Amino acid sequence: MRIPDWYIAGAMSSFIAMAGPPLAVCLALGIAGAILQTTTQIREAAITFVPKAIGLLLIIGFGGMLMFSAEVRYARHIFRDLGTMTYVGARD
Repeated sequence: MRIPDWYIAGAMSSFIAMAGPPLAVCLALGIAGAILQTTTQIREAAITFVPKAIGLLLIIGFGGMLMFSAEVRYARHIFRDLGTMTYVGARD
């Protein structure tokens, strides 16, 4: 049996909804921290780590339920159609 294309597309979109916002925030804050380190010539690891950690906690705190809801919708859809995917019976 071939897996329908919407299972793969749904998995990719739910992955992007879960991982996209935290990765984008960490990327932006990492680049800003690197620019700050380059301009001031201060080589301190906390300059890049602390803003990324705070930004990650804020994005998960404020947008975590929105990101998680995409994953829940996809899981419900998969479990609802699980019977048709795992049908074992006579072949036509």
